[in-house]
Amino acid sequence: MTMTNPEVPNPEEVAQHSRYGLLSSAEFSEHLSALPVGDLRFFCMQSPLKILSADAAEDAYPAFQLDARLNHSLLSRVRELYRLQTLSENFVWDFLRTRHKLLGGKTGVDFLLGCFSVEIIAMPPLEREDHFLDLICEEIGRLSQ
Repeated sequence: MTMTNPEVPNPEEVAQHSRYGLLSSAEFSEHLSALPVGDLRFFCMQSPLKILSADAAEDAYPAFQLDARLNHSLLSRVRELYRLQTLSENFVWDFLRTRHKLLGGKTGVDFLLGCFSVEIIAMPPLEREDHFLDLICEEIGRLSQ
């Protein structure tokens, strides 16, 4: 019988926390500068998702954006859909960190990092992306009412 120390998080919990963590501008820049040069090309083409916070001293950047598995092009499309409706990027972040039944209980961050539920992984890649974008459009419609 194995015993676990409740004060020591398991590796999955640590990975989960790092995906949803927010970094200050300085922390984000520090992590960004530590990435291999080839990975920097995505950030040269577009600005990263930034969360505007009324109660914090400065804006924050979701850490998942530094993950090598990130589908940058899909994140870019999602952000553009919100931008077209003049919705704050805070709404993007709210959607991405929420679990969705139609994603098999996974979050948008999970989806963008390629961590799919059984139901989603069974779909062809284009259908998968269309399904995700349909969910985004439904959320935007709800927010725009």
